[in-house]
Amino acid sequence: MKIIRITFDQIKNIWSEHLWPNRQSPIETHSAMTWPFEGNPNEYDMNVFDYPASFFGVISDYKIVGVNSGHKTSDSQYRSRGIWVDPEHRRKGISQMLFETTIDQAIGEGCRMIWSIPRKTALPAYTKFGFQTVGDYIKTETSDANIYVSLNLDNLT
Repeated sequence: MKIIRITFDQIKNIWSEHLWPNRQSPIETHSAMTWPFEGNPNEYDMNVFDYPASFFGVISDYKIVGVNSGHKTSDSQYRSRGIWVDPEHRRKGISQMLFETTIDQAIGEGCRMIWSIPRKTALPAYTKFGFQTVGDYIKTETSDANIYVSLNLDNLT
């Protein structure tokens, strides 16, 4: 298995088929959501789209078996978004590869923290990698139980 950069169209196809199959709003390169616990007091900020987004895929036997993306939401904050691993390839370290690559990208872009809003069912993958929960579970368009998580990058550089 190896990790590569993929295109938005590649990840969008996987997200729409496997991660967010019943999503009503359009799937875009970025999410305008911001980290609500410090910094920007607005829940959404369209300036997020000014930062570049990165898309990663894990390849096994010429097939994408895992994906994740990331982008800045401020000059020092980075969002990990849309992690998915094919059920037949879970428990093989793929999410760890994706998190490591996304974190390396965040550090390379000068960020001090990385955050996400995983579903309750995906939370163990995040906490295993060191993310800490913040706040309570919330309902989103794609799940009835999501929770904010963050990881301080200052200790990793």
